[in-house]
Amino acid sequence: MGGAASPWATPDYKSDPREIFNKRLYFVVGGAMLAGCFYGFDTGNIGGVLTLPSFKQAFGFSKLTTDQVDARKGNIAAMLAAGGSLGALLAAPVADFFGRKAALLTYGIVFLAGAVMQEFPNLPLFMAGRFIAGLAVGATSTLTPTFLSEWSPRSIRGSCTALYNTAIITCLALAFWINYGVSRWHYNKANHSNKQWQFSLGVQLIPGAIFVTMIAFAPESSRYLISHNKREQGLKNLCKVRKLDPEHPYLATEYREICAQVDAEQEIKAGHSFLQILKDIFLDASNRRRFTLAVLLFLFHKLTGTDSINYFAPEIFQMIGVKGTSTSLLTTGVYGIVKLAATLIYVGVIIDRVGRRVPLMIGATLQATAMMYLGLYVRFDNPANHTGSGVAAGGIVGIVWVYIYAVGWSIGHSVAPYVVAAEIFPSRIRSTCIGFCLFVNWIVDYGITKATPSMMTHMGYGTFIFFGVCTYVGVVWIFFCLPELKGRSIESMDDLFSRSLWTMWKHAYPAEEDKIRHDVAQTLKLGDIEAREQGDAKYGDTVHIESR
Repeated sequence: MGGAASPWATPDYKSDPREIFNKRLYFVVGGAMLAGCFYGFDTGNIGGVLTLPSFKQAFGFSKLTTDQVDARKGNIAAMLAAGGSLGALLAAPVADFFGRKAALLTYGIVFLAGAVMQEFPNLPLFMAGRFIAGLAVGATSTLTPTFLSEWSPRSIRGSCTALYNTAIITCLALAFWINYGVSRWHYNKANHSNKQWQFSLGVQLIPGAIFVTMIAFAPESSRYLISHNKREQGLKNLCKVRKLDPEHPYLATEYREICAQVDAEQEIKAGHSFLQILKDIFLDASNRRRFTLAVLLFLFHKLTGTDSINYFAPEIFQMIGVKGTSTSLLTTGVYGIVKLAATLIYVGVIIDRVGRRVPLMIGATLQATAMMYLGLYVRFDNPANHTGSGVAAGGIVGIVWVYIYAVGWSIGHSVAPYVVAAEIFPSRIRSTCIGFCLFVNWIVDYGITKATPSMMTHMGYGTFIFFGVCTYVGVVWIFFCLPELKGRSIESMDDLFSRSLWTMWKHAYPAEEDKIRHDVAQTLKLGDIEAREQGDAKYGDTVHIESR
């Protein structure tokens, strides 16, 4: 865990007390990050499962026309995103009323119920299971980054929050390889068995059960408790996880920043009603800028086309000339490994050293370029008409570009939107804002996933061109509107977003005094001056006594 959180990579870490990097922190972060397994397995295994002969037989694909097969595939894959959209909206009310921990625990149990329902060869029950599991995936995709960011020390907050995405990519890669493994099982249509696809889908129950067990023993977020007038318990939990006394300068500063932000919010607005929170979001210019930034970041995140590749990677590889179900699943498995390796490097080395902004622009540019190559290759070389058993040279280059796309995704859009959304909002509106961001994420996911089979059948190369152009537009927007958040405290975002979004590129990188909320920084500075004056006075008295 220590290596995964890149502690050596950021200078801020070196000045932090060693005690805060402890087993309690690792337990909280390690337990919460397992929610990413829900997302990774449920997204990664369905694309391969849809190609398995046992699944096609169990759900009657052989009796359908091509367009009907496309529609059924799209509906099955997209049902997770439909549930995710609703789950993202329901997450905030549950988390704000019952707490972050209780919400995560509840949705973990919901996920297990949905996963069990997907083990039965009955289409309505299976679709209901996808939807119910989607509720949990959508809710935890909102709650987990919030929970992680609120517990993580500032110096490694980006890495800790990104561990959720690391779990997604890890389980996505595992799902790809599990699909490849079960595709090698002998299947006899005359002696039909459902074990092939049931095994692939059933694996997700294991991390789901571990997640529920660990979250049951995790402490509630201190920021949540303090914002709900439970300051004594909030301070107690903070001391427990940081392993520091309340008087320690590090903990005192962190606690003072949290309380200062809560006090400032409560002074201006009172109450936690949903209507009041909506007013806080849309009538306060600073909050409105943050909300706009996060929503558009998630929109561009989805318009990279990553869901099309995650859900339908085997079919996409076949479009560029890879022949055979097992071969395309093997190629998809390698794609998952590339994504995982790149994500581990990003989380372990880059995010808290280089930051969020530059890797995101570089990664998105790689993604857009890869999509443009695939589109132009399919348009002008038409690999579907190639004869022979091997992959044409242009197709091999296409496979390489898909892997480059995976690297670009892993160092950019895979992690950055979740980290940014978890960092920029005040505690009072954080759950609601992230919930709406993830609603946008899931509803666009639903549309893209449902449309992708038909897009590949009827648009062909245009599918790739569309995603490539959208991603290039996103890069330009990121350059102008996304500031660097590395090293800034969550509470200092109030100062940052007092500026217009379109001027953020001028203030993208923080000076040292920008990393702490300005009123707390001034208080600490005055405290240092008073301490020096007291020290000088004491020293003067000593000299005076000696001179006597």
